Amino acid sequence: MVGYAAFLLGGCWLLYKRIITWHIPVAMLISLIIISGIFFLINPNLYPNPLFHLLSGATIMGTFFIATDPTAATSNKARLIYVIRTWGAYPDAVAFAVLLMNMAAPTIDYYVKS
Repeated sequence: MVGYAAFLLGGCWLLYKRIITWHIPVAMLISLIIISGIFFLINPNLYPNPLFHLLSGATIMGTFFIATDPTAATSNKARLIYVIRTWGAYPDAVAFAVLLMNMAAPTIDYYVKS
């Protein structure tokens, strides 16, 4: 739990120092909460609750430190489109989702002009 708090504090520091913008972290966390919440409401015996998704794996680290890397989308509207966790075949799909979105960033930037 100390590591989680350290990642969260570090992410807030990056936001405070304006090294990153709020767009990608907010889009990623809200998307994760909404999607996992919908699946949890549909079948709570099969899908864990949104809090589990927030507190497990590399969610917070991925939100503030991986998804906000310089190869991410460049326009603010495109940054809000970023997020695969439930269907990922990997133990932690955050890194996989970030790789996919960074690969798609030029296309997203092209179609979403700010």
